[in-house]
Amino acid sequence: MRISRRAFAALTGSSLAAAAHAAHAKGLSALDTNGHVIRLPAPNASGFQYQRLSEGVQFYLNGVTKTVLFYGPTTVRVNAHLGKNHWTNKSIVILGHPKSVAFQIEDSKTALRIKSAALSIEIDKASGALSFLSADGRLYTRERATSPQAIRPVTLQDAQSYEVENSFTLKPGEGIYGFGYVNEATLNRRGQNLLLVQTNTGIIIPVMVSSEGYGILWDTYSKMRFSDKADGATLWAESAPGGVDYYFMGGGSADKVIAAYRTLTGAAPMYPKQAFGLFMSKERYQTQQRLVEVAETFRNEGFPLDYIVQDWQYWGSDKDGSWSGMIWDKERFPDPDGMIRKIHDLHLKLMISIWPSIGNDTALAKELDSYGLRFKPLHWISKKARIYDAFSAKGRQIYFKHIKHGLLDKGVDALWMDGTEVEVGTACWDAVEVEADIKSLGVNAMGDFTRYLNPYTLMTTQGTYDGQRATGNKRVLTLTRSAWAGAQRTAATSWSGDIFASWKTFAEQISGGLNVTITGNPYWTQDTGGFFVTTFPGGEKNPAYRELFARWFQFAVFNPLMRVHGTSIEREPYIFKTLDPTVYAALLDAVHLRYRLLPYIYSLSWQVTSSHYTLMRALPMDFPHDPRVYDINDTFMFGPACLVQPVTRAMYNLQDPPATTIPASALRTPDGRPGLAGQYFEGENFETPKGKVTDVKLDHTWPGPPLAEAPGGLSGLNSFSARWEGQIIVPEDGEFELGLEGDDGYRLFIDGKLAVEDWANGAARYKGTKLTLKRGQAVAVKIEYYQATGGRSLRLAWRTPADLRALAESRKVTDLTMHTYLPAGSGWYDFWSGEKVAGGQTLTRETPLNVFPFYIREGSILPLGPVMQYATEQPDAPYEVRIYAGADAAFTLYEDDNETYDYEKGAYCTCALNWSQATQTLSVGARHGGFPGMAQKRALRFVLIDGQNPPQTRSHLYDGQKVAIRFKG
Repeated sequence: MRISRRAFAALTGSSLAAAAHAAHAKGLSALDTNGHVIRLPAPNASGFQYQRLSEGVQFYLNGVTKTVLFYGPTTVRVNAHLGKNHWTNKSIVILGHPKSVAFQIEDSKTALRIKSAALSIEIDKASGALSFLSADGRLYTRERATSPQAIRPVTLQDAQSYEVENSFTLKPGEGIYGFGYVNEATLNRRGQNLLLVQTNTGIIIPVMVSSEGYGILWDTYSKMRFSDKADGATLWAESAPGGVDYYFMGGGSADKVIAAYRTLTGAAPMYPKQAFGLFMSKERYQTQQRLVEVAETFRNEGFPLDYIVQDWQYWGSDKDGSWSGMIWDKERFPDPDGMIRKIHDLHLKLMISIWPSIGNDTALAKELDSYGLRFKPLHWISKKARIYDAFSAKGRQIYFKHIKHGLLDKGVDALWMDGTEVEVGTACWDAVEVEADIKSLGVNAMGDFTRYLNPYTLMTTQGTYDGQRATGNKRVLTLTRSAWAGAQRTAATSWSGDIFASWKTFAEQISGGLNVTITGNPYWTQDTGGFFVTTFPGGEKNPAYRELFARWFQFAVFNPLMRVHGTSIEREPYIFKTLDPTVYAALLDAVHLRYRLLPYIYSLSWQVTSSHYTLMRALPMDFPHDPRVYDINDTFMFGPACLVQPVTRAMYNLQDPPATTIPASALRTPDGRPGLAGQYFEGENFETPKGKVTDVKLDHTWPGPPLAEAPGGLSGLNSFSARWEGQIIVPEDGEFELGLEGDDGYRLFIDGKLAVEDWANGAARYKGTKLTLKRGQAVAVKIEYYQATGGRSLRLAWRTPADLRALAESRKVTDLTMHTYLPAGSGWYDFWSGEKVAGGQTLTRETPLNVFPFYIREGSILPLGPVMQYATEQPDAPYEVRIYAGADAAFTLYEDDNETYDYEKGAYCTCALNWSQATQTLSVGARHGGFPGMAQKRALRFVLIDGQNPPQTRSHLYDGQKVAIRFKG
């Protein structure tokens, strides 16, 4: 049955916990997370029993109570538990409520069918497994027939809950996408095993989207694992107080799935227009003088910029108690008001870093502590700072009050919320450590951190968003190092954390970012150029790094937000003007392209808000009927028109491929067994001997699969050391290269002599030595390693004589070409040349440093603006409107005041552009709507590109009246 919230509150009292208790006392199920009470069968019921509800069906089978509720025409919630719901608070993700969707029930001997106009759900009476079908009977997916779910009661941190898993049977060839940025280089999640725990470089969003046109959102917040195996795709959760709880979203396309997701969890509000220009960020600008100096240099050099970012410690030191107190250091930032005025006078905006860890000596900490709203564990970087409780409404209110007084009221334009996964005792990339780190916080205002492990980021960005909306009309823009389902409604853009500069990491940003945006979180970015630059000695002075930076910068053009950030080296783009003019020219071309695309980008940002659109798009979103795109990791759509393939390999400054891991067949322990004999020690200098091991090959990434715990009897995975000994049996005559790749310190001894040493903290890097060996020779080796904190890996590798010969030959070849697959079902235009080619084929083109594969889909309208220094520089700027012929096309131009939420009240205007391929006519619609300060007239230059003839052009001064622009056939 269903009763209203008001009636239920009157019956049982206002608290959800009390309501749940009263429901149990009356023989009802626990209150679910959206305030609905559902009657259970009698406790002694057996076999399949069901009852119809106003919004769905509940059934009982083998001790499991399972409920199916409509939340929209093609959206249903599925909940399964053992008769009790242990949630004590409503969902923090779901805003939607069950809907009264007309449906029929068909009851047969083997199945119960729930049929609406748009969706059909079949329930297997033997197992309780659900099958989801479209209105025309096409199967979307089904729960695993033999065991759709497993539910086990558990008590964790003194709270009752369930450990659960549920499984789906996927179709052969089906593509699965989503779950966020989980540091995987592959877009398609088929066959993957993902540990879903927030980390420094792990953005977890529990949403998957299928090439079959459906999606699943799990409303569970604990540690989870997703695995796809032969017997099905399974999601396991450590603590799910409500049992299995997911939302099936049908509709037949990825865009409809995302629309359903945002209907459930909240729409994405508009960003200020300048958010779509360039962000310049660095760890860190030490003084206000330096910050202003950099901003002024951008303007003086004519390199476009919209936001400059102040990273941490503007408040003081990491050693005192001032950490993230929303205050300014009086020596280094003596006049923040004046500094911000100077930045604003340059038509720039200021974004500033804040943390959830609060210094003990700040007014913010003292107010939080007066309510008991900071957790006990100390933050790793400052032993005088602790995390605030963002799960508390009072905690969020106090936190925002100090942000407003100390930062926003001084003119700060946007917040950069760092460490929101949430980082506590270590700035760690390892999910196992982060899990323990977060759980050490204990219990928050909503419950234990085992059940609330992952969504801290949502709660803290919700608080700052709500605070800004309640106190002003300026659009909110937040950058956060983590994300969760629902983050889009808080105006939060996630970024991929403190990544390392390498071509491999760069490539991972593409597939990783796409697996964020396909979940329904449309805004994502990353540290262009990599945060850490450790494998390129000299940083910006290294030509190999400059090439990487130029290519990475080109990719950033097509990120929802374009942002440069990193530590240690200089990377303000203007420095390359004299350092490397060729790279500078490529950077300038790229940023000019971004600013020219602003009419296209900003108009599509309106579609994100008004129609749940997604700007950065995995190819299966637009081409689900072309299976050849399902596994393409490096190519994507940017809006409906643009297909982009960033160049993700060196062409001019080639780096050697990694040396190969020495195989088990070439290794022997001292007593003649395959492999190497190892010994682990507690401490970084072999202090306390622990367990002995035999490794058939030395290739460790601790604690990677299948290793689930610390090796060799260690108590943990920080501050340990290890030593391996044995022999390498040489397979052929000639010159070899033997080496180690590791993080942190390592040494390699060959025949008793130190041959390789890099005994220092650092990211994974390789060092080797060459020597001439004879086939059958037994070379004695000893490897020593120590691990401090953070990433941990060690690999014993070689280059054989054949490898070295092949390497020498490869260095003679310069390959400037890229191979791009263009999806079938459309023609495509090369953006640079205007040449038209057919889809369904792979093209090869030259890509010198200022060019990358960039194609426009036929039947596209692409509005371009002029090059500007900042996004709002020319409100009445002339537009070039390109029509790429071959099919009918449509695009809606959008304008508003760029800054406020008045668009929510109708203060905006649109202009519909429609191209008729048959009549060769572009219809420019009448202007709809308006807003104060709107440009009344705009010069438009129309360019028709058909791939066969020279471009045709027409010009028109648009004054808001409808007009038809005709071209010759």
